[in-house]
Formats: sequence, C-alpha cells, structure tokens
Amino acid sequence: MRVVDETCGQLLKHLDQQGVADNTVVVYVTDNGWINDPSADRYAAKSKRSQYDGGVRTPIMVRWPKKIQPRRDEQTLVSSIDIAPTVLAACGLKPTDAMQGINLMDGKTLEARQRIFGEIFEHDIQHMTDPSPSLRFRWVIDGAMKLIVPHKAREPKAPVELYNLAEDPTETRNLAAEQPEVVAKLTEALDQWWTP
Repeated sequence: MRVVDETCGQLLKHLDQQGVADNTVVVYVTDNGWINDPSADRYAAKSKRSQYDGGVRTPIMVRWPKKIQPRRDEQTLVSSIDIAPTVLAACGLKPTDAMQGINLMDGKTLEARQRIFGEIFEHDIQHMTDPSPSLRFRWVIDGAMKLIVPHKAREPKAPVELYNLAEDPTETRNLAAEQPEVVAKLTEALDQWWTP
C-alpha cells in the first residue's frame, strides 16, 4: 500500500508543479476492502468479497483545490455510485434520472442522506444480463445500523444479520434476534431499493 500512497502523492505533486491542480478534479476509489489474516498469507474472512464492512468499506477521495475544502470524514454515508454525479456536477452537468448517487460537493444533500445500499455477488457472474443468480447478500446501512440479508437461492444457510457499526465496527454481535422491529424496517427499505 505504501507504493500506491507514494505514487498518488507524486501524481498530485506533479499536478501542483504543472500549475493545473486547481483545474483538475482527482477522484480515488478502490474496489474492495483488504484485511490480512494474521495467521495466514491471505485476506481475512470478513474482508475482501465479504458482506461485512471490512469488505465493502473503502476510501473515496475527491481533490479539487480551491473548490473542495480538504477534510477526513469516517461517519458520512457515501458510496461509489456518488462518483459519477459528483464529476458531472464539477463539469456543470446534471446526472441522469437513473443515477442513484448524489453530488459529494453538495453538503446539504450529503448531510441529509440517511441510508446507503449495496450487494455482494459471486466472484464469477452466473448470467450476463440478470444479476440475481450471482447475488449472495444485500445490505443497507441506516445511520449506525447495518442489516445484511442473504439471498436464499445462493446462501440458504446464512442468517439475517444486524449490527450497530458505531458500537461494533467489526460486526461480531448479531442483533437481529434482539431487534426484530429494526430488521423489519430495514428489510422493507432494502426490498424497496431492490428485490431480486
């Protein structure tokens, strides 16, 4: 990771030195989490390709000097689907109606966001035009609460899981049995977003 960090730093420095940084939007995102397994040479179980935050939470960085104030935020709900609307806004364009993301430079809209949604698929797709056969899990984060719902066709033995990410960031205590009303509310929101 250090090499990637250094390379990004060199690129940003080059933009500064060339005098084009103020007119250049730089967006950085990674594809998935990676937490090493301390006992083996591989990624940990709740990391890459998993439905847990260690697998889905990744950095998203947007740099545009004089337009975006630098800050670090680990609480605001953002998603990679926000990248396209953000870049379009930077170019003075509007997103299409089909785009679910928001402009990350719009502080009021960002602050008002209550939920983000996501899914986990098989590594190799099962169907070229229908995502459902490859679906393993759908998830929703609402504030600090995260609901994970398995796709029964692909994960028939997996339980429904509910975690409070503020109190349990490594998702070790499943609260689904203790808070069925939260499970019901978030399942309804998840089904409204996408029912496979």
